[in-house]
Amino acid sequence: MLGQDYTSVRLRIKNLFLELTNLQLDIPQVDVLATKQTEDGKFIITVESRRQTTKCGVCQKENACNYGHGQAVRLRHLPILGQETYIIIQPRRAQCPTCLHHPTTTQTLKWYDQRSPHTKAYDQHLLKQLIGSTVADVSLKENLGYDAVMGALERQVDGKINVAKNYRDDFGTLRKQEMHRLRQTLPPATYKELI
Repeated sequence: MLGQDYTSVRLRIKNLFLELTNLQLDIPQVDVLATKQTEDGKFIITVESRRQTTKCGVCQKENACNYGHGQAVRLRHLPILGQETYIIIQPRRAQCPTCLHHPTTTQTLKWYDQRSPHTKAYDQHLLKQLIGSTVADVSLKENLGYDAVMGALERQVDGKINVAKNYRDDFGTLRKQEMHRLRQTLPPATYKELI
């Protein structure tokens, strides 16, 4: 009798945790399938899409996702309790019945970009971390490579920005402190383009 009560309490706690995780992830149209914390403290959250359709990559027609799943994707997400968090999703696949050769399409969701190692929310988090910091600083704080931080920056900022024009004085020369900050923040090639 006591064993059954203990098991039902554990099950209720687990379900409550999964519901809270679903709320805290702030990712639309997914269900949390599993959560675990690794020995080194990282959180791994496995999710599944609730969307049952996806657009064909050729004709853009909505098709039912009934062609299995694509390869599992591991995405860095916002930290939980100061620990690295990863979302794992196996995107659904669909086959277009109307197009020639019946091409298959992997479902894409709005909260991450294909071929990006991060969720969009995490890219925005990195962009906020860059305020008043260098790319190298954020790289160390977030335990990421320099290129990963730069990739997040490039995904968040459309096109090429001439940062230097915003920091010029009346004579068109860069202020010394801004030159120093830009030199530390930007890759050398980009810095040379601005100056």
